[in-house]
Amino acid sequence: MTKFFAFLSIVVCLAGGTRALAQDYLLYITSPTTAGLGGTLDQSTNLDNNGEVIQGWSYGVCHDSTLMTLTAVVDGSTTETVNNGSTPDFNVVNLLADGYTVGVVISFAGQASLPPGTGYELNVGTYSADAEGMATSAFCGTLGAPLVETLLVVNGNGVVPDQADATVDILGVPGPEFTFTASTQTASYDGNTGVGSFNVGIDLSEVDNSAAGAPFPNDTQGFSMGLASDSSLIGPTAVTVTLPFSPDFDASTLFPDGWTIGVVYSFTGQIVLPFPSPLEVLIVDYETNAGTLAGTTDATATSLNWVNTLGSPPVENVVVVDGSSLSPSFEDGTITLEPLTVPDPEYTFSAPDQSENYDGNTGDACFSVGITLSEVDNSAAGADFPNDTQGFSMGLANDSGVMEPQAVNVTLPFEPDFAAGGIFPGGWTLGVVYSFTGGIALAFPEPLEVLNVDYCTVADGLAGATGPTVTALSWVGTLGDPPVDNVVVVGGNSLAPNLEDGSITLNPLFDLPFVRGNCNGDSSVNIADGIWILNELFQDGPSGTCAAACDINGDDLYDMADAIHVIYYRLLDGPEPVAPFPDCGAVAGADCEATSYCP
Repeated sequence: MTKFFAFLSIVVCLAGGTRALAQDYLLYITSPTTAGLGGTLDQSTNLDNNGEVIQGWSYGVCHDSTLMTLTAVVDGSTTETVNNGSTPDFNVVNLLADGYTVGVVISFAGQASLPPGTGYELNVGTYSADAEGMATSAFCGTLGAPLVETLLVVNGNGVVPDQADATVDILGVPGPEFTFTASTQTASYDGNTGVGSFNVGIDLSEVDNSAAGAPFPNDTQGFSMGLASDSSLIGPTAVTVTLPFSPDFDASTLFPDGWTIGVVYSFTGQIVLPFPSPLEVLIVDYETNAGTLAGTTDATATSLNWVNTLGSPPVENVVVVDGSSLSPSFEDGTITLEPLTVPDPEYTFSAPDQSENYDGNTGDACFSVGITLSEVDNSAAGADFPNDTQGFSMGLANDSGVMEPQAVNVTLPFEPDFAAGGIFPGGWTLGVVYSFTGGIALAFPEPLEVLNVDYCTVADGLAGATGPTVTALSWVGTLGDPPVDNVVVVGGNSLAPNLEDGSITLNPLFDLPFVRGNCNGDSSVNIADGIWILNELFQDGPSGTCAAACDINGDDLYDMADAIHVIYYRLLDGPEPVAPFPDCGAVAGADCEATSYCP
């Protein structure tokens, strides 16, 4: 320290310059008004420069060591960056039993100095509150060897600034403690334009120190707040008070990089508000900086920081309790800006997965397949839903060795102005225009069957198969001349849909031999078969395994006439059952699962 002050004296004596006025400069200490016994508190040394540029400074800060203990001193935000963004060329801090001393030369070469301004934070001292009482922290010239004087270097002259000390009431129980909280959340914006808006809730809460003997909750009379943001990404547009009553005074100010507000519940003191639990006291609206965010594809995180530097004069973050201003603790917020690219309308063509039977002896069968069109609901991503379509075209391929399309039938809820395509052994195509004049449009809020297609098996392709054959239905853009694409027309534009292929499982059915009239499967035809039929039809009796055997009169119906036919045959000389009878035989297409009496 001796070397520093020798050097500082040289700077003062040799630099020369105009004599500055002391009243243009103010050194002052900011401190919480109360502190709890056994807790810690921060006091900052600050400078208001209403004069000329400053090249350096020195001072001592004394405190009552019977009430507080100094535990640490760190550079303030101004000192950290005063030398063109860096710390000073010379910066010495000494911690002593009764206080601390500071000596600073900003730049030995004179390349940096502290310009006029207010609210410069030079140092922050941290103290422990050791005993109850009113503790004073004051600028003093009694510390160090040699003693450190309180002065500023202005134009090479030593200037003794005006000085303001601070006091803190150390309470036997913790004083009221409050917290300001800005929420952490995700906000979406249009990734193409960069435009977006969102709101942030601001909470105020009190720390419950009742276990330490402190009263809780405490009545508050108002508060003031200042929250900073990155103006290159977001900016506030409105601050709305959300208290459970209308305060007598609330005034907010918006800045590109943040906002401030002051709130007084009642000028007469008739309204107070405790915070037994966190309460949202404000909602702040923000909008994105479109110029910065337009075209971005990745999420961007930006902070909301509680500060005491916004406004002129700066607005401090405080809570008013019993007419005293208490500094709260802070929980900063983070906003994650998510670009949201609104998707185009999205559609799906679906061919089904279905199973069909064919005659295992001949390989023959014909069946129909339904084709479905649907729109994907992207409304959660900001897209319109549903959207009107003006038409579509399709092409679906199949294995021509197994089956072939026979006809394509439009099943829209109206007759389109145009529907034409082609049928090929290996698939089909279709183009549909609802209305040439645009007078008809069709939305798909739910999946809709727009076509059904008739197919028939290729007998030679299935001959000899004894088990299921699975064949694919595949969406393709290669059928026709020129080839037909799979598209949906929306707003005159062709959109490629999602394509869900299908499959057909072809199951061979072979005709089993049976004896007509043997409905109960007991190897003989008698009145028991008639009773079996009546029990099944009218008494919930068991069913046989060969339905064709129960169709005794051969009329392709199963009813009481079949029971009467077999009873008349056995007892009243009625006609015998139709063939196959009396020997086993097979009938094409007969519904007969199994018989135990035919070879």
